[in-house]
Amino acid sequence: ELKVDRELGPKKRDMSVAEFCQACRAYAERFIGTMTAQFQRLGILGTWDDPYLTMNFKYQAAIARAFGRFVERDLVYKGKKPVHWCIHCRTALAEAEVEYASHTSSSIYVEFPATSKGTEELVARVPALAGRRISALIWTTTPWTIPSNLALAFHPDFDYAAYDVDGIAVIVAEGLAAQVSEAVERPFGEPVARMKGTVFEHVPFEHPLYARQSIGVMADYVTLDAGTGVVHTAPGHGADDFRTGMRYGLEIYAPIGPGGRFLDTVEMFGGMKVFDANAKVEEALHERARLWRQKAFEHQYPQ
Repeated sequence: ELKVDRELGPKKRDMSVAEFCQACRAYAERFIGTMTAQFQRLGILGTWDDPYLTMNFKYQAAIARAFGRFVERDLVYKGKKPVHWCIHCRTALAEAEVEYASHTSSSIYVEFPATSKGTEELVARVPALAGRRISALIWTTTPWTIPSNLALAFHPDFDYAAYDVDGIAVIVAEGLAAQVSEAVERPFGEPVARMKGTVFEHVPFEHPLYARQSIGVMADYVTLDAGTGVVHTAPGHGADDFRTGMRYGLEIYAPIGPGGRFLDTVEMFGGMKVFDANAKVEEALHERARLWRQKAFEHQYPQ
């Protein structure tokens, strides 16, 4: 697909999907002939007059029939899961096709306030939080995924603490508090309350951009290597997030089209390319006083 796309260039825009598929088939047939001739020249034996080809119509028909039998036995369901995707080719990528390279991303610390109901639940579980505004703080290197956030993940066995920062009881993992305080350039001081991660399960927090909730969930992949110990979770973006979303019955929400642009239904960012939206997401968070810190972060990222 990629080679044909490059060969066609701008011409592809005027072709139907069927015509593009035919061009791919013709390209593959050309190279099947070339490779067959090379194998025969090397003296390799094989059923060259009837080779195994995944693009063989009989092979594809057999797959369709087998799939039909699965459907008849009620063994098939339709769902969603995140996959690596090429926005240029507009096709899914296998793990082996994804290459990682050093990349500088914009990393952000974002505040998620507890809802009024969430505050009541937390006070009932941790009385020392009574009379305080409560928020959880997350860290992410993909600001463009914030519009798809549906949950905040906590590790059930970690020790968390609330710190009074400018009148807000900010929740982070106690083992990362000093590091987070330095990163956001705000003093944390001594904890006003301590609790285990299990305290936050099912507690509703406010999404920092939209009028919807982000639910507290448990996840054992949360680490103390970096961040805040509270992981921004978007079930439509990432394998861990997806599995957590399935476990908690969350929507597998990924409002992005095949060309890598937000759907028009996404408030503030509709129609924007996801990576171009990073700065706009940060701007929107800043306007709502939810962005605590932004800084460059170098890491390995799919190219």
